Amino acid sequence: MGRLRRDRAVAEVATEDRAQVLMDSNAASIADVLNGAASEGVTMKEALSMPAVWDAINFLSAAMAGLPIEVFEKTDETGGDKKLTGGVADVLGAAVNDSTTSFSWRETFFAQVFGPGRAYSYIERDRRGEVINLFAMEYERVTVRKVRGRLFYDYMEPSGRVKTYAGKDVIDIAYMLKPDHVNCHNPVMTCASAIRQGLNANRYALTVFGKNGVPPYVLKGPFTAAKEMMRAAADLMKVTRRSAEDGKPILPMPAGHDLVRLGDDPEKMQLTPVQIFAVGQVARIYQLPPVFLQELSKGNYNNIEHQDLHLVKHTLRRWVEKFEQELTLKIFGRGSRRYVKLDLDGIMRGDFKTRIEAIVKAVQNALLTPNEGREMMNKPPLAGGNTLFIQGATVPLEMAGTAFNKNAPPAGDGDGADGDGDTPPGETTETTETD
Repeated sequence: MGRLRRDRAVAEVATEDRAQVLMDSNAASIADVLNGAASEGVTMKEALSMPAVWDAINFLSAAMAGLPIEVFEKTDETGGDKKLTGGVADVLGAAVNDSTTSFSWRETFFAQVFGPGRAYSYIERDRRGEVINLFAMEYERVTVRKVRGRLFYDYMEPSGRVKTYAGKDVIDIAYMLKPDHVNCHNPVMTCASAIRQGLNANRYALTVFGKNGVPPYVLKGPFTAAKEMMRAAADLMKVTRRSAEDGKPILPMPAGHDLVRLGDDPEKMQLTPVQIFAVGQVARIYQLPPVFLQELSKGNYNNIEHQDLHLVKHTLRRWVEKFEQELTLKIFGRGSRRYVKLDLDGIMRGDFKTRIEAIVKAVQNALLTPNEGREMMNKPPLAGGNTLFIQGATVPLEMAGTAFNKNAPPAGDGDGADGDGDTPPGETTETTETD
């Protein structure tokens, strides 16, 4: 029954059409443009041909793949949770299986999340229940269904055999789930009209600048017959193309005829601002600051720095938390003291100056030991480096100036009768010196 359901689902999926681009200035293509024959929908293949969409998916998937991933265990001891090494930590952080690195797996995984809108990976365990491998599952081969509130995943292998996996054995991240938690929204298909606008702008630019920049024209003149008109138009087109290829600025015209450009001037149509607006639309879809789509028309030092903060606070942070919780739940189960954590500080790895300054401040203010700081820089520990240090320039208020006044009484509670630590009247203190 699972195989029949999967075959039926595959049969219902429409074949993706090949993206067509208007390159020639023939009569049929011009008529299509005038009649508005351009499709309003968009396929995934067409969407990826738009540089802004390609850049957004590539950037976000690589950013999530580049974050260091670690495994911790909650402890009641002083000093925080314990960092685990080996076993599942190596699977998640180094190689998810014998042929796939962690970076490659996560990059492909999130490319599916930000593209078709959902990604799946199967968890393989040994007899003790420990995770030993992770295997990516192709989005097109997976069918999700719910039985009595629990999710099951039917995966059709290349051989045609359908295997069913329980929800606890599949890592499942969706761009945005629908209320039934079975289906999801595809960001590309949901916002197809905005992406189509950018594709149409690129298509028009190719029409204008294709074929040596010769745009479509209309030849006006006293034609006596349809055949003569078509022959004259064809001859003029040949001469026009030949002149453009030879770089000749002079175009011979028949007497009494006029060559009028068909369509609007790209400059008057504001083709460049339209393309910039299309990039902004893609940035809104993926909640990305425009600077990360290489759109710097309004960029300056201040707003680029704030866009960098926006990326971490409002875009990457939510995907990091979603990924951490999914991995923790599916790998360790509910109620486990072990958990997965992605280190967002790893995004500063390329900024050496800022990274060093942050570690130095943390060590000087007793937030990190020197060896912990060295570990963040992939340096080996040193003897005496496990002690917390703090600068001595900051002291309690009542001790201010004590170091400079050797005759001042020590701070603190005294034993005097007035309780202020001073010697009572009429009494003297004796000082005993010892060698």
